[in-house]
Amino acid sequence: MIIMKTKALRTWTAVCVSALTMAGALTASAADDTDTNEIPHKSYTDTIVSVDAKEHVLVMAGFFANKTFNLGDKCTYSFVDKNAGTIADLHSGQRVEVLYQEAHDVLVADSVTQETMSCEGTVKACDPAARTITLHGRGRDRTLPIAADCKVMLRKDKLGSLADIQTGNFVTVIYETPDGKPTAQKITQSSETYTGSLTAIDLETKTVKAKSMYDTKKFNLGDNCAIVIGGKINGRLADLKPNDKLIFSYDEINGVNVANRIALLGRPQATATPQGSP
Repeated sequence: MIIMKTKALRTWTAVCVSALTMAGALTASAADDTDTNEIPHKSYTDTIVSVDAKEHVLVMAGFFANKTFNLGDKCTYSFVDKNAGTIADLHSGQRVEVLYQEAHDVLVADSVTQETMSCEGTVKACDPAARTITLHGRGRDRTLPIAADCKVMLRKDKLGSLADIQTGNFVTVIYETPDGKPTAQKITQSSETYTGSLTAIDLETKTVKAKSMYDTKKFNLGDNCAIVIGGKINGRLADLKPNDKLIFSYDEINGVNVANRIALLGRPQATATPQGSP
């Protein structure tokens, strides 16, 4: 009887030890998973200095020093022109937000999202040959080089060219900063156009009426409306004369035409007075 009790005790002890060992292993495993999952996410935003797609390494500009991120196997990439990108779409000069985790000073990125850098203003000059565009806005001029693959987008997402960007157009420019210099990557000019002869000007209300062969339109002038005369954007309403042929760039907002550009195309020839007439 004593022998049987001893064997039973040994068996029970072994079972308990085995159960405790298994529980310890499961607890340790759970703890490891918890430790990994509980590493807090951080975010960092700045411009890309360099990308090594082979080594999955991203270097970002920093205030005091550059920051290096390891791009995780499941890292996702989102860009201005497409939501689902790849590491191949990353390049220097882009401004991005990196969502990452940090373990023992090693930064591991989970997602990289490009942020839009843009400016807008009235085109003072656009030189397709020199590939530069100068914008006037907020009391100052700003000249940006134009990237070789820069897109020009017109109304209704129609693809255009630099020849479509005229002096006085109000445009939005999306840019990046390769080599630290803002460079135009996309130029958007989405206004409608209308060509007609001037019939009325109201200087007090800043409204203009013009007629074409088929209809007459009234335009309200925005504060930044450029009046282009002789290729210059510093014209005034008072410089326009009845029957001047004009081209308007405007946006229709709830039935109201808001002009951002008026360009003088030509003036009717003055009729000569016959000799001998009073």
